[in-house]
Amino acid sequence: MRAVSAYGALGLVALAASMLCMYIWRSNSVPRLGVRGVWGTVTALPALCMRGATDFMRPTSSRLGNEYELTARQLAASSDRLFWNNIQVLRLIAAYGIVYVHLELIFAALDFGTGVVEILRFGTDLFLVVSGFLAAHVLAQSGKTAGVFLRDRAIRILPLYWLFTLLAFFTKNVATSYGAPTMRELGMSLVFIPYGPYPILHPTWSLVVIVEFSLIIAAFQTVSARHGVYLASIFVVLLVFFGQAFPSDNPAFVAYTNPILIDFAFGVLIYKLISVRAAALLPGRQGLAVGAVIIVVSAAAVLARPFLWPDVPRLAALGVPASGLLLGTIFLEKAGYLVRSVPVNFVARSTYAIYLCHQFVNGASEKVVALQPSSRGLPILALVVIPFIVTVVAVLVFAYVEAPMTRFLKERIS
Repeated sequence: MRAVSAYGALGLVALAASMLCMYIWRSNSVPRLGVRGVWGTVTALPALCMRGATDFMRPTSSRLGNEYELTARQLAASSDRLFWNNIQVLRLIAAYGIVYVHLELIFAALDFGTGVVEILRFGTDLFLVVSGFLAAHVLAQSGKTAGVFLRDRAIRILPLYWLFTLLAFFTKNVATSYGAPTMRELGMSLVFIPYGPYPILHPTWSLVVIVEFSLIIAAFQTVSARHGVYLASIFVVLLVFFGQAFPSDNPAFVAYTNPILIDFAFGVLIYKLISVRAAALLPGRQGLAVGAVIIVVSAAAVLARPFLWPDVPRLAALGVPASGLLLGTIFLEKAGYLVRSVPVNFVARSTYAIYLCHQFVNGASEKVVALQPSSRGLPILALVVIPFIVTVVAVLVFAYVEAPMTRFLKERIS
């Protein structure tokens, strides 16, 4: 009960801090457009639910309303360029897969075994494949130099990561019995130096490889602005092979040569395939058919993994199907079948906040479920409610902290 109370108190403190950050870092107000949404050829129940949720929240705050209308404006302005609308859906799928995979204790309380959790692990691979694809897209479209690329990545990643890492450090030292990290471990976590299997904020072990890949891209951008991202992909493949050839118990070496790095290379390879107009060979219904088949086969491979080939290496069992999901959705988009939704894009802008904050919501939920170990209804309710709570918290963090802070830093540093 002490831990639950402490988590609740921390939530109130975080909300107060959000309001303070909004006041300090607030940017110029964005004129309201009066646009409720932009919908394309695909309408789904989850999208309708998100639309209803965002329409409900919009009147509660001018900041939320401004960010929502800014999303509508950006989406409307993207009609004359390739925006990769369907990838926003993949970002959400990946984010909520990560949320659920860290509810292992609640799944165990329902005697679901490890199969469901093993299936959900694909969210991380999908997140990294999409990250590789978008990195290649951004560099190819913008022609950013290495310095500008690193500056933008640092502004995007570091402030919110440091904030939630410090919050996790405080939580573990005060509120829980999980373990009290040391100041040395805090320092290493803040600068992305692995000291064990996981950093203080456990889900951010994958952020370590994201930062690593960003640094590698920047290094190769100084060699070739046109081909830097492709050279970086070749380098990470060689780095993984080196790690497999010369194994070590050093946590940093293990993390920096993790085979999951190749997921980035898969994303870059898919972008290269699309950039040479290979997908244009399958217009209309042909593209729809091919994209749908790729998606179905990839999803089936993910679902079958724990039961048919549990010992297959993760790169083949999850990285390849995640790449297939990305490729399939791109085929659909190139064929004209896409989701253009303001609510989907608005929540997709909060995926980084979802990624960072969900451990706190999950941890509190697991403590609550543990108070009633014989209950079966409570774990089921938790699995339904937790994603909504995480979404609300993440949207608030995005609107009141991440977005204004990012704009403030870009204005000052640029």
